[in-house]
Amino acid sequence: MAWDPVQIGRYKILGTLGQGAMGTVHLAEDPTLKRGLAIKVVRGGRGDAEVMARFRREAEISARLNHPNLITIFDVGEDPELGPFLAMELVEGETLDALASAGPMSPAEAVPLLLQAGQALEAIHAAGIVHRDVKPANFMVAKDGRLKLMDFGIARGDEPRLTTTSAFLGTPAYAAPESLSGTGRPTEASDRWALAVTAFELLTGRLPFEAESLNAVLYRVAHEPPAFPEALSPALQAVFTKALSKEPGARYPTIRAFLRALVDALPLDPGDLAAARAQLESPAALSGMRRNRFRRRFRVSRRGWIAAGAALAAGIAVLAFVFWPSQARVLAIYSTPSGAEVFLDGTGLGRTPLPQVVVSGRARKLRFEKPEYLPAEVSIPPGEDRVEARLVPAPWRVRVETEPAGAEVWLDGARAGTAPVTLQVPGAGRHTLELRAPGYEPLTLPLRRGQAVPSPIRLRRPGAAEPKDRAGKVKRFLKDLLDK
Repeated sequence: MAWDPVQIGRYKILGTLGQGAMGTVHLAEDPTLKRGLAIKVVRGGRGDAEVMARFRREAEISARLNHPNLITIFDVGEDPELGPFLAMELVEGETLDALASAGPMSPAEAVPLLLQAGQALEAIHAAGIVHRDVKPANFMVAKDGRLKLMDFGIARGDEPRLTTTSAFLGTPAYAAPESLSGTGRPTEASDRWALAVTAFELLTGRLPFEAESLNAVLYRVAHEPPAFPEALSPALQAVFTKALSKEPGARYPTIRAFLRALVDALPLDPGDLAAARAQLESPAALSGMRRNRFRRRFRVSRRGWIAAGAALAAGIAVLAFVFWPSQARVLAIYSTPSGAEVFLDGTGLGRTPLPQVVVSGRARKLRFEKPEYLPAEVSIPPGEDRVEARLVPAPWRVRVETEPAGAEVWLDGARAGTAPVTLQVPGAGRHTLELRAPGYEPLTLPLRRGQAVPSPIRLRRPGAAEPKDRAGKVKRFLKDLLDK
């Protein structure tokens, strides 16, 4: 088997991002869409029907979910040499596991990450999915602080298990007692247990059920209380004692209930505490998929939904101002164009439009991100209840090669160099490419984002017959532009 492939499926391999006992993650490029991505392959997965089934399931689950804190799967396939592979979103950063290996995090560092992890789990639970392998190694943290949950290979919903050869799938150190025993079916409570173990590790630098052997770890998870460091406050000990109860029904009933208790028990400064509480009370943090999940079960008229939504929004606004009159407010967030991901201090709020979001009362900045547009940061104006960002299209690049080489290249009437050359084209407006070479007819072509120019562009001498293949290519190129 080739462990340093140059191509997997249609994807060009540029390097290796990580390697473990089970497989490898490669840095790759999609030659069609010209974007970077990550390719995951499983060691020894060639011809393995179960591995392929899990990969397909991971892709299917990703396709059902749409949330800024969940990794996006672009493609699933099977390479003749390497076997099944997943093509996924490339996140430039580190795993949460790698960050945690440096030692305990401060509450100010850990809370924004845990809030995003909670949002990710809320989103999959709202879609009826139980992850079953929540742990720091399955969260990616981008350089700007965004966190994304990945690896849905053993996740499940209401469908039958993908395997009958093993009573347990997951990582024992983060698994709930009911998952290890094989007698109880993993539920959302099992994922909440794993999130609590993850929070414990981030804040203390150790696991709550450590031991020298796997059997000893399993025994402690099933039968012993968590082992607390001496420096851990009584308030935090109480939170983790409840979150790590052996009986699922004795744990916190929701992710937010656990995170609220955790945030209140941590020594955060007033500003960070207010921001965390506001984020936990934001209805936008919940994915809209729960509504879709139950739409088939309840048939309500459109007028009824509008009335119910208005009542709910009013109730949320009243509660927000009753409990946080000076620290939080309801804000409407929009963008032009819509569909931009919005982040408050690195925590995803969802995609615009967001008509009802509870945010900290202090002036803070919102960040808007949308593919093919420049990121925008907008301050929340004091006293305002609406924020709108106008996004500017991002510049894009086009490679210009001519035959003969050395032609002068003009972009929008300004000289831009000689071919071959790579141009940076402004994102907004219409653009024109002009080519000039002594002894050849000048050529003018329109430029549009996503529309590749012919390579090379063949210039014609005055009076020379136009080659049929060139005429056909130019006609097809212009037709494609007009059809867009």
